[in-house]
Amino acid sequence: MGVKKWMRRVRTEAGQALTVQLLCLGLLFVIGMLGGYLYADYCGDHSRLVLSEFLAGYCALYEKGTVQTVSLFAAVRLYFSYVLAALFLGFLSIGVFALPVLSGIYGFMTMFAVACFIQVYGRAGSALAMAAFGLRALFTIPCFLWVAAYAWAASSALATRSRGKRCAPVVYDSAYFYRLLLCFVLLAIGICAERYITPYLFQWALAKM
Repeated sequence: MGVKKWMRRVRTEAGQALTVQLLCLGLLFVIGMLGGYLYADYCGDHSRLVLSEFLAGYCALYEKGTVQTVSLFAAVRLYFSYVLAALFLGFLSIGVFALPVLSGIYGFMTMFAVACFIQVYGRAGSALAMAAFGLRALFTIPCFLWVAAYAWAASSALATRSRGKRCAPVVYDSAYFYRLLLCFVLLAIGICAERYITPYLFQWALAKM
């Protein structure tokens, strides 16, 4: 009975720690978004030039009646890169420091792209940004934060063990890998949406300008 109570206590404490880590990573992601917005405002002229040239070519394709679809390789990279990086860092003690930084960088890059559209086109730019990045963010951000929270907990346990201290067991168990598989399935669905739905959403947003 004592063992069962101890195991229940360990699981409860691990769940509470994961919640705290998830909230911390979410906060760092938001801070990174703020930094991305401020940086886009700082280098606004360069952003306008680059995006104006990109969108001019993009619009020309639509005028010819075709739709620009992202390649499968590019879609896989966009959807899986940060998630796989977080998963990998969970197996390293250095992930204790690298995962919060990665979360901030992801937030920075996400908001920087959105802020560039808004700077160039104002309100219309926000609609374009939502069309271009909305579906991707819907799939990738929750999956990244969930994987990163588990990875951070596992990395913290590894770092503590490397110092010879007692710690809670590493959170990677069979249930975690089943959830990870579900996460990958959701990202695969997102890739299909990125290739076959997002271009038409962007086309619709352009038509409303």
